[in-house]
Amino acid sequence: MFAPGTGGLVLLAVSALLVVAALVSPPGRRAAAAAIGSVGRWPALIRSELRGDAPLDDRGHRDDTTPELPAVRDEPPRPTRVFPQVELPDR
Repeated sequence: MFAPGTGGLVLLAVSALLVVAALVSPPGRRAAAAAIGSVGRWPALIRSELRGDAPLDDRGHRDDTTPELPAVRDEPPRPTRVFPQVELPDR
């Protein structure tokens, strides 16, 4: 049915068609632009991390998935009961 090696060629052609079809749609173009834009920021992020600088400004990027941290309360934590720490005797 197929000659040897044509399975890989067919797979390559089908995946190329899927990539082209995804890039033709507006959501696909937005996703590709976001991916390329984030990769373009990597060198600056790496340099700032190596220098120990504060993280770079997000430049209006709102696609961060970091959850919001809860507010810290001013009251001290409740005391807990724990077992006493026993040291080993000197030998």
